[in-house]
Amino acid sequence: MGFIKDQEGIMNRYLRESSQWKKHLELTRKFISDSFVHTEAETVAVLGSGWLLDVPLDHLVQRFRHVYLVDIHHPIQIRKLTAGMSQVELIEADLTGGAIEKIWQYSRENLSSTQDGLVLDQIPLDPPLAHIQADALISVNLLNQLDIILCDYILKQKPFQQEALTPFRTAIQAFHLDWISKKPACLVTDILEEVVDKNGEKSSKALLYTHLPKAMRQDRWWWDFDSLGTYHPGSRTRMEVQAVEWI
Repeated sequence: MGFIKDQEGIMNRYLRESSQWKKHLELTRKFISDSFVHTEAETVAVLGSGWLLDVPLDHLVQRFRHVYLVDIHHPIQIRKLTAGMSQVELIEADLTGGAIEKIWQYSRENLSSTQDGLVLDQIPLDPPLAHIQADALISVNLLNQLDIILCDYILKQKPFQQEALTPFRTAIQAFHLDWISKKPACLVTDILEEVVDKNGEKSSKALLYTHLPKAMRQDRWWWDFDSLGTYHPGSRTRMEVQAVEWI
């Protein structure tokens, strides 16, 4: 479905935009590092760990007895980096609740029911990571990404209108929040995409299709995502980011 390609694309963009991303990555790492002061959690799962650009791993291994790094795929560089860390365990998992496999099966079988956004909305989802015991959770720049690649894949397979996918986007995001809000957690996510074209015309779109949990601590900032005009050709793109923590 393009998950590994997307992961590689993130690193390539970071290499082009490292100075523009610096503030966002620092703020993300700081928010995570300042979390879990009011809980005695001993183990933590980092959801969407990726390249660890936004994960304060050194802090986490000091704070927690065991750290699970969870993603759909772990780059070989990260495997090598963590190979000697006894407290760190890499887990590859589908954090969509099984939607990846179900949509893949539907597309392979060419079921006509996948043409209905309401049917997509009703795909049964199962809580991930049932085989591990994590006392706390960190969702890092993941929430609004859960539906994007899946919806891009669906659109390539079937002639959908974007609006028909809204219930599915809502279901995926709401499922993630319902799952992680059952434990002490912090979450960092993009909530708005703002694009400025070469004529200075500004447009924006919301990236959340549900509501974030009530937080005991929160912060917001802007992420200069693409200053070179490669994401939206010829335009600059930035993301509004929100971070929340609850116990």
